[in-house]
Amino acid sequence: MRKNNNKREPKNWLVCVNASRCDHYKSLKEAGFISWVRERNNFAIGDIVYIFSSKEGEIIYKAEVVAEEMRADGKYWIERPPMQMTWRLKAVEEYVGDALDKATLKLYGLKSLQRPMWNKPELFAYIESQFEK
Repeated sequence: MRKNNNKREPKNWLVCVNASRCDHYKSLKEAGFISWVRERNNFAIGDIVYIFSSKEGEIIYKAEVVAEEMRADGKYWIERPPMQMTWRLKAVEEYVGDALDKATLKLYGLKSLQRPMWNKPELFAYIESQFEK
């Protein structure tokens, strides 16, 4: 596992996990992390990542980017896991509530969950307020 000495301020991200490919929820609950593909994702160590699940239709966890590593969550994959460099997203807090569903997030600026998003201050302020309750 490689740690990074990043110089920029941490960012907040929102990603969508596909429950038909991997049981990310179980990985977060049991192992305390998920491995997220590094390619095309500009995360950095210290960033916060909110995890939206396609199965639950809402944000399920708050996580922190803690390292770069080869995929380590393979046992939770339904299909053959891609073995490549990933970001380790360590579970910080499970979300318990009903205020972080897709329809509500759209009221705060969510447009699409196709790619990781980060530049939405109003959206992330709302999301963080739900974790502070």
